[in-house]
Amino acid sequence: MPKAAEQPVTIKVQGLKLSGVLHLPPGNPSAVIVGCHGLMADKSSPKQVALAGRCTDAGMAYFRFDHRGCGESEGSFEKDTTLENRVMDLMAVVRTIRGILGKNLPVGLFGSSLGGTVCLMASSEIAPFAVVTLAAPVRSRSIRLPENSPESLTKETLEGKIRFDIVTSLESIDHLLVIHGSNDETVPVENASWIYSQANDPKALLILKNADHRISDEINQQRFMENAVQWFSDCYGSRSGGQA
Repeated sequence: MPKAAEQPVTIKVQGLKLSGVLHLPPGNPSAVIVGCHGLMADKSSPKQVALAGRCTDAGMAYFRFDHRGCGESEGSFEKDTTLENRVMDLMAVVRTIRGILGKNLPVGLFGSSLGGTVCLMASSEIAPFAVVTLAAPVRSRSIRLPENSPESLTKETLEGKIRFDIVTSLESIDHLLVIHGSNDETVPVENASWIYSQANDPKALLILKNADHRISDEINQQRFMENAVQWFSDCYGSRSGGQA
């Protein structure tokens, strides 16, 4: 039986090379999902890897990548980490993936934590067929960094370069699934309500009971992935006239 395949992909943006991995299902993909990691994470996040496997099982391709200054990508985390730069990274990634898989292949977006904010900010330009966010902050002032966070992150990055309030940017977004843990200690669950209330239909809100920011427990991990893949599949089916 044919198996899913993985291939490395390099993306160029503003003179930097970003590292990514494209996951392909056994047959022709029905769509491709591009995943954005959180502030201090990278493409090797267990959630990204697991979601990639679930998507290929459902016949969709998945692309995970390192933002500039993260993982195996070029750049400096302290100097290059801004919301604007991460949005530019995502835009460059989508252009590259469309060049590889074909510009007509539907593109969906998944973002975890700050990656969710990035996806929401880029949606008006990318026009994804569906978006799923997990523990995404809508206002930077609502973020509660862990006590053991690096001083450079607290002072230079969060307080200096990552300041945002994207509420007014949400009104044009639809086909959005918002997922959040009820006990999120880093991004308060109220952020999910703000995002959901501003987005257009169709939309859905899933609050994972007792889940923390990382979605540490296995039951909630399974709920998150099952609902995310189902949302992508349902949105693709509805937009393609039911031919999922």
